[in-house]
Amino acid sequence: MNNKLVFWIVTAVLGVCFCYILTSTVILPVFTKSVLPKVVVHTVEEKDKNTKSSKNADDSAEASTTSSSKESVDKLIELKKKEFLAQSRLALATEDSNYLVLDLSSKLAIIELKGVVLHEAKIIQLTLSNSIKHHNSEVLTNWASEPFSVKNIEATIPKIVFFEKIAPKDTLEANKMAQEPKITKQGDVLVIMDFHRNLRLIISQSELPDPEGLKAITELRESYSKQEVSRSLDAITHLNREPIKPQIEIVVSKSDATILYKSLPLNPRMILKF
Repeated sequence: MNNKLVFWIVTAVLGVCFCYILTSTVILPVFTKSVLPKVVVHTVEEKDKNTKSSKNADDSAEASTTSSSKESVDKLIELKKKEFLAQSRLALATEDSNYLVLDLSSKLAIIELKGVVLHEAKIIQLTLSNSIKHHNSEVLTNWASEPFSVKNIEATIPKIVFFEKIAPKDTLEANKMAQEPKITKQGDVLVIMDFHRNLRLIISQSELPDPEGLKAITELRESYSKQEVSRSLDAITHLNREPIKPQIEIVVSKSDATILYKSLPLNPRMILKF
């Protein structure tokens, strides 16, 4: 009887410890926001609290002051957004490569070169991770104040397609070899871009893929899922988990997804607008 009691007590203690470790290192980091790089701000709520504690005015005066303060802060944030956007475009205009402008407010993915719009894709569906949704406008504005530089790109379609053709010996052989070029199949698109400053962008197509494309898309998604599982297991064994990578996933048409991927340079840069 005593042995059974000890067994169940030890099992309960170990179960509680395991649940605590699992929650603190895996579950909570996934469902809560992570600290974004380059963020040093005082939120509007903190400013309002300091204002209320330092003043002894009546409730109506405090309410009017708070509302006007919020309006001023909102206007200031909008001006900062426009300023950072103009500075980012100016910085990339000095380069000879096109770049991506991701306008989340207008749901547009735009390819630009020196400020000139080359292609504009309508975002059909937009998904933001909790690491982004739980931050306010001021934090996100500071985080996206400079262009993002890509660190790694993977896709289900090749960026460049090469055709190998053997040169003919003479004109007669050239005439025999003359034929219409074959139309290449447009593969199904899934693009995953990891940027510096801890950002991941996923571009997928709205159309249903064929069996071959579905296999490639599934394999690419599963490879990233395995990475997250591996990170979670490492977090449990080492009692420490890296910050969750903020993620943006956009769904566009198949043709737009292909253009966005193939028209950008090998190491593209991106301007993020909230």
